[in-house]
Amino acid sequence: MKNGKYCIGIVGTGGIATSTHIPGWKKLKDVEIIAACDLSEKARERVKKEFNIPMIFSDYTELVKVEEIDIVDICAPNALHYPVTISALKNGKHVICEKPLAIKAQEVEEMIKASKTYKKKLMCAQHQRFRPESEIVKKIIDDGKFGEIYFSNIYAVRRRFLPPAPTFIKKELSGGGPLFDIGVHILDLTYWLMGSPLVESVYGLTFTKFGKNKNIANLWGQWDRKMFDVEDFAAGFVKFSDGRGLNLTCSWISNIENPEDFSAQLYGTKSGIHWPKLKIFTEENKILKDIELKVDIQNAEHPHHKEIRLFLESVKNNEGVPVKPEETYEVTKILEGIYKSAEKKKEITF
Repeated sequence: MKNGKYCIGIVGTGGIATSTHIPGWKKLKDVEIIAACDLSEKARERVKKEFNIPMIFSDYTELVKVEEIDIVDICAPNALHYPVTISALKNGKHVICEKPLAIKAQEVEEMIKASKTYKKKLMCAQHQRFRPESEIVKKIIDDGKFGEIYFSNIYAVRRRFLPPAPTFIKKELSGGGPLFDIGVHILDLTYWLMGSPLVESVYGLTFTKFGKNKNIANLWGQWDRKMFDVEDFAAGFVKFSDGRGLNLTCSWISNIENPEDFSAQLYGTKSGIHWPKLKIFTEENKILKDIELKVDIQNAEHPHHKEIRLFLESVKNNEGVPVKPEETYEVTKILEGIYKSAEKKKEITF
């Protein structure tokens, strides 16, 4: 700490850091961002000037050694999440890390062990849980008003929004395509809404139908086809140990009606619900009823900022983090299982 404030070090100063994480930390009165790290000199200089961050590094191993830093916020490419987290924990820092926490379940397991060994907090930044729509649905489910949520159909599908940066389309940096980019969001959210059950098996499919195509539109600009070596579509069927199930579909660049479908349909024995529309489908006295909930989204706290604030509170009060790393471990098993299943062309059992 420095002058009674918790000191933050940011690793990775790309879009997610500058648009959401850094502004989120800046909102907190008892916090000061004292260091940032990025391989790009241009990115380092930009963040130093724009956010008045005094210490700038090109090597994260130097940043994590700064004694005053209490929390390391990782916004680096996916493949770096594991080594940066382990290094930060070993140097006595709490860690909040952008999704996916790691690209392999074994890495997440090792990160959890390191967190416990060095007695520091570890959390994956899954901001979809902190949307007001999500929190309302979770409360209703936990109150038992939907009965048993026995199955979910979930989608993270875009029509022509493929992120062109190498950190998304080059497997060496990203670990995977839309499954790790946007699929993880809807998967983690729905997994949490369903009560975080243990995973029993996964059957997955992956396709690369558009990533190498030179004659195709993309509303986020063109990308390097030679560099593209990840899937552009993934699907997976998940069976949980309690017999319930989930079906996931995700893509950056598919031929669908709308620009994006980011949604979950949860099937309950008393009622079903569509997220994020918050439409409830139920029956009363043998009469089918559709109910639409209204939520004050305009005045809600930014979900990224809320997760950061709550993580800081868990550090201050030495309490459990709101996104338990053990839950993230199960989610990562599913993600990795989809890739393994697609490669082996068979169901993966845990």
